[in-house]
Amino acid sequence: MNKLLYLTYFLLISSSLFGQQHQIKGKVQDSISKEPIAYVSVAVLDQKNQIINGVMTDSLGGFKIPNTKNGNYVLLVKFIGYQQKRIPFQIHGEKEKLFSTIWLSPSTESIETVRILGADPAQKHLADKQVYQANQYKNAVGGTALDIVKNLPAAAVDAQGNISIRGNAGLMVLINGKPTLMDPATILGQIAANDVSEVEYISNPSAQFDPDGKAGMINIKTKTKQVNGFSWYMNLQGGLPSIHDYDNLEKQQRYGADIAFQLKKDKLELNGSANYLRNDNAGFRDGDVNTIIGDKQTFFPSKGERSFDKYNYGLRLNGSYQASEKHRFDLGLLASKRFQDRLADIYYNNRTIQPSTGNELHRLDYHNPNLQNKQGEFYLIDFNYQYQINKAHGLSLGAIYEYADIHGSTLNSNIHGQADTIQWTRSTYTNPLKGLRLTAQHKWNWENSSLTSGYQLRQDLQKGNFEYYESIGGKNNPILNTEFSGKMNADNIVHAVFSQYERKGDKTQYSLGLRYEYYNRDLLLLHTNQKFPYSIHQLYPSMSLMHDLGQGWSWKVAAARRVQRTNNFELNPIPEREHSETLEQGDPELLPEFISNVETGVVKTFPKGSAFLNAYFQHSKNPIQRVNSVYADTILHRVFSNADYAKRWGVEAGTNTKLFPWLQFNLGANVYHYKVSGKVLDYENIRSNQDWVYSINSGLQANLSKGWSTGLQVNYLSERPTVQGMDSKFVTPHFNLSKQFLRGTLTAQLQWQNIELGKWGVNEQRISTYAPDFYTTTNYVYEKNVFLVNLNINLQRLNQILKLPKSEFGEKEF
Repeated sequence: MNKLLYLTYFLLISSSLFGQQHQIKGKVQDSISKEPIAYVSVAVLDQKNQIINGVMTDSLGGFKIPNTKNGNYVLLVKFIGYQQKRIPFQIHGEKEKLFSTIWLSPSTESIETVRILGADPAQKHLADKQVYQANQYKNAVGGTALDIVKNLPAAAVDAQGNISIRGNAGLMVLINGKPTLMDPATILGQIAANDVSEVEYISNPSAQFDPDGKAGMINIKTKTKQVNGFSWYMNLQGGLPSIHDYDNLEKQQRYGADIAFQLKKDKLELNGSANYLRNDNAGFRDGDVNTIIGDKQTFFPSKGERSFDKYNYGLRLNGSYQASEKHRFDLGLLASKRFQDRLADIYYNNRTIQPSTGNELHRLDYHNPNLQNKQGEFYLIDFNYQYQINKAHGLSLGAIYEYADIHGSTLNSNIHGQADTIQWTRSTYTNPLKGLRLTAQHKWNWENSSLTSGYQLRQDLQKGNFEYYESIGGKNNPILNTEFSGKMNADNIVHAVFSQYERKGDKTQYSLGLRYEYYNRDLLLLHTNQKFPYSIHQLYPSMSLMHDLGQGWSWKVAAARRVQRTNNFELNPIPEREHSETLEQGDPELLPEFISNVETGVVKTFPKGSAFLNAYFQHSKNPIQRVNSVYADTILHRVFSNADYAKRWGVEAGTNTKLFPWLQFNLGANVYHYKVSGKVLDYENIRSNQDWVYSINSGLQANLSKGWSTGLQVNYLSERPTVQGMDSKFVTPHFNLSKQFLRGTLTAQLQWQNIELGKWGVNEQRISTYAPDFYTTTNYVYEKNVFLVNLNINLQRLNQILKLPKSEFGEKEF
């Protein structure tokens, strides 16, 4: 903790050493409705009418333009559908030039096609969040929101597809500010990357949000239309044949499409999308395991295929209607399906010795074909009503209902020779989820301040049925094994009340919040009639502050208390034979993990971009770990368990800047020290493990002449300690090359994913775990040098360019 304080003092002292510069501030509003206007272009022109700096207004119509020298200038304010304004002004010595409200009047001219040559800054830093424009990550085109999130400065995705931020895997995902109960990888994989406008990372969410997730929150903002009109666009994707498929049994298929529309008509706004993505992945695994039971040691190294066939598709629709100045209605719908087959076709060489004498006791070679299927249909409906009582008071009521039909199976065989089946098993499960969220909150606004208070209810119900059949010596007459079968009901409910105070001054903005929660968890095993109740009362305080230091520098500090709740997979005590060498099982008495976060940092904005540096500290009580023990001579028992504590402190930094007018550079780096300690299962000694961990996400994007552009993005994650072992590094470089046609109507792109031109170990990861009576290490190798072709089509612009026939006289009469 002392190291964190020293670093904080260093950041504060360093930021104050820079000399003063001039800053221009103001806000833009509609002259008729008096409402703020977002995304207005505000530029500073010199006496030669040249643009020397410019920004876009934020959601409240505000703008800040740093780094302006003494002189005479013109402020140019422009937005589609409004008359532009030119305001002459001077700067002669004052630190800050403050404009009173700039009123824009609606334009009476009819404009059919406008080409906007500006853009929002690629990164924005606010007191409580970091905001990233999705279009800066070109390697995500044609993919999903997960492909965008993994490029954020402190984010990392490992070989298993698990996403972490600042080293934390617990993450809550919001869609347009609304939470979902689905796990991050599932929900992010259901949203097309082309449908995402911004990604917000909130490391210390305020009290009005759920405290779930030790990594904080990711808010995915989908594209909307700012002015009246209709537009739609389409993206097509196809994959080239695999270069190296590791002799997998099936050929990989990669193709997809998504289409989206946006409509705004006065008080009504609609946007929606549909997408399909098939994205198979070839793979290979190489493992080595040994166990010790008494005076018997068994070795069973293995090699074989580990591939994935997977697809997902979905529909999304959002609508809002501003019935009057006081009443607004919002409705959101989501329906999607996710399917995955994981084939592990593994060959084992089993050998047992007696360590005391060195004598070989047994030897057996066998084949383990294993097919695991996971699939689910997901449905969500979100309704919100806002009532603006008067200028000071507003009321909001909301409801979210989710239903997920989750089911799957595992087929597992152990075969000796070509025909002798030692064991054949089939396990199936159905685990549907029903979730409900209700919220009611009141917001009280007064000069530069607001107080938001409310009540929230969250409940999710899951009824799982797990059946395990086995047959010895063949597939005939399988018998239900009751030891590995059962039924489980889980009911989680959270009652919460909160209050959040926010104040925004000329230079300082801050927020203070407090949330009280009562959490009750009921777990019932129907086949044994065992009950595992758990309940707890908790307080979750939060605070954030951001101060403008001048010259484009800002300082911020934030702190919050959070919780990583257990999911039903971690609690499920019914054993599952995932494949030959593992038996997976949850713990119905697993405790939630409670986390305390604190961070501080500085942000620097400059004409061509921005940079930031954050230092953070996190303490976790009851960290949830996945650990192993020996179940049988050739089977490891993999369970979830609570360690005693974990500590993580580190620094993250990032920048996005234009090195040249045609070349943009982004860099994010995260370095932290992690220590985890605790008693593992029935082992006598307390286990502790610690190490330094770092990750780097970096990219270059070049806009060349004649509509060409190209880019390179590299994601790197170093080794990471676990309570029982170590996960190796993971690196994935990506390249893209694009060409625009028909004045930007069509964009063709070639993606080269997981580039490996030598022995870099790209897209592969080794996971090692050990204890006094076992050692296991497995290297997972996934497909390299994957080529994809994307075609993005702006259908609205295409219609205009092609000048398709339309009715002239008839439409007028109609």
